[in-house]
This record gives sequence, C-alpha cells and structure tokens, in this order.
Amino acid sequence: TTDLELPNEIILFRDGDTSQIITLTESEITLYDDLLLPSRSYTYNVSSDKHQVTSNEVSVVTMDTTSHDFTWQTFTFGGEGGSSYLLDVAIIDENNIWAVGMIYTADDTFSAVHWDGNGWELKKIANSSYPRSTVYAFNEKDIWFDGTIQWDGYTYSVHNNGFPLDPNGHGWRRNAMWGKSSSDFYVVGNNGNIAHYNGNSWTKIESGTFLDFQDIWGDYNEKTQEWEVLAVASNHLSGYEREIVKIEGDRIKSISNEPLTSTISSTWFISSRKYLIGGSGIYSKAQIDQINWQKENTINKYYTYKIRGNSINDIVAVGGYGDLQLYNGINWRSQYEITKIDGNYRSVSTKGNIVVAAGQHNAEAVITIGRR
Repeated sequence: TTDLELPNEIILFRDGDTSQIITLTESEITLYDDLLLPSRSYTYNVSSDKHQVTSNEVSVVTMDTTSHDFTWQTFTFGGEGGSSYLLDVAIIDENNIWAVGMIYTADDTFSAVHWDGNGWELKKIANSSYPRSTVYAFNEKDIWFDGTIQWDGYTYSVHNNGFPLDPNGHGWRRNAMWGKSSSDFYVVGNNGNIAHYNGNSWTKIESGTFLDFQDIWGDYNEKTQEWEVLAVASNHLSGYEREIVKIEGDRIKSISNEPLTSTISSTWFISSRKYLIGGSGIYSKAQIDQINWQKENTINKYYTYKIRGNSINDIVAVGGYGDLQLYNGINWRSQYEITKIDGNYRSVSTKGNIVVAAGQHNAEAVITIGRR
C-alpha cells in the first residue's frame, strides 16, 4: 500500500468474511491462509476501519490435489560378490533413468545401472568400477557423476580443472549435486565441503562447518527474482549437530534449524511457497526467513534420507526400511506396506507420474519404480 499511514490495523476478508486482522508495519507484506480447500475459488479484499477504505477484490483458485494411486515394481542387483548398494538416482524420462553406487556381481563390479525403457544394464562410469555416490541430469546428453564426470550420451569426459576438493587426500565423499546448467552447478560432500563449477573451473566455497553436507537443492524465487540454494549438513553416525545454509554466490548464510534436535539429511523446496527438510522427521516452513520449522503430519516411522517433488502438491520422501511417503497437497500417505525392504532407500527422484527410489536391500542394490 502507498495510501495508509503506518502502522495500521487492516482486516483481510475471504469470501466476505473476516479471515485475519493484521497490524501493518510495512508497505508490503505476504499473508498466508492455511484454511483452504483444494481446487476451489476464493475472493479476497482488505479494509482499514481507521481510514474507511476498502481494496478491490482479488479472485484466486487453489491447486488441486494429486493422486496417491501408484503401481510399484522392485528390481535388485548384485550381492553375489559383495554387499551392493545404490546412493543416488536421476530421471531423464520414463525410458532413461540412472542410478549410482556399487554393485558386486559374481564375477565383476559396477558403479551404476541404467534403464532404457525395456530393462536395466549394469554400467561402469568412465569405464571404471570405482563406486559413485551422486548423479545429476540436466538432459539426456548432459549427465554428471560425482561432480566431475560428464556423459554426453556417447562418451565420458572428466572436468577436474582444478577441482579444489581431493576425495582421497581429504577423505571426503561427494554426496549431492544441484545446478542450473553444466556451467553453473554445485557439489557438496563430507567435512563441510562445497564446490562450484562455472563451466571452465572450480571454486571452493568456505562453509564454516566441518559437518558432512548431505544434500543441496535450488529454485528460482519469483518475488526476489533470484535463485535460492540451500544445503543441509549432519554427521549421521556421530552426534546430533546439524546445519542449514543458504549459498549466496561465494558466501554462506546460516538458516535457523529450530526447533530440531537431531540430524537432517535432505532438503527440497519451491521458493517462497514450501521449504522441506528431512531426517529424524519431516519439517516445513512457508518462508525461509521464518525462525521455526513445523513438523509435517506424516506417519513415517523411520529416518528420512531424501525428499524430492514436482510441485508443492506432489512430493515424495524415502528412508529407512523402505519407508516411502507421498504428499498430495493435503496429506501424506505411506506406501511402506508395499515398498518396505530389509535396508534403506537412500535417494529418490520424481518426474511427472514416475517415482524412482534407490538403496540397499540385504546385500543387494535395489530400485523401486512407482507409476501413477
């Protein structure tokens, strides 16, 4: 507003009835109305009794819910020659899916599996069976493994180019990637390590923590017209410390993790609409600068390792013992009785009507695909 003297008490009306009474202290404010039904039209306007003015009405339509109705199929790999596992998965489309980890067959070892729409093929990334921990796909001809290995659909190329984080010398693993393009992306890993690639060279970003970064995600904020990038860090097997950081260029800003008391493993969000973190429970907030995270009303019994989504009404979370939760915009529904395994799902990816979870089942690597 530019017409009211501040501070000023205003009344928000929804469909002609009072919804909220707010003390306005700034000319711009964002209001949230949580008591809405899906796929329904509402009208809003505000008024000031002090100034005897009323705004024009604004009409909105809420999003519909998405379906929980999935058909699930599970595949296992390796185990004959040693304990096999998968740590990350990426969906390009329904006929092009990659997952990485370590797979021991009776007579060989592999670092990935690839789905071509007809079946799975065991792969050695860059012709090596060295275990891989993360995969990120920009498109079918631009897929990255462990941050520095690129697949163009035909050949692998290595882009160390001064990579500042030596996986051997510093004992860290590359745990997650996120980026806008192959000339602007991040890799995070153990011991507080964050690296950024600009298409030609790497830069180390000082995080201010020695905790292991487990996940990273980013999204474009329409309000600020800037990209938001968050990363979460915890050491799963030692202590309960945790960090949530916002990456702003080459700087790090600490984000509140109140009132959490245990470790976190994943983050996913749509900027200025819904931010999620997962670990010992799933928590959310509507704005990143809010202090407290609110616990989601899930029925998951086990640790959450990864959260991903298509939109704020289409989210999936996976974790211990094959726990898999779907959120449709109104509620979470567990798929555990169908997807449970003797192990953990360590990663999940979703695109359109496909969900792919990857992890370990007993001594085998496992992938579960859901189709809606």
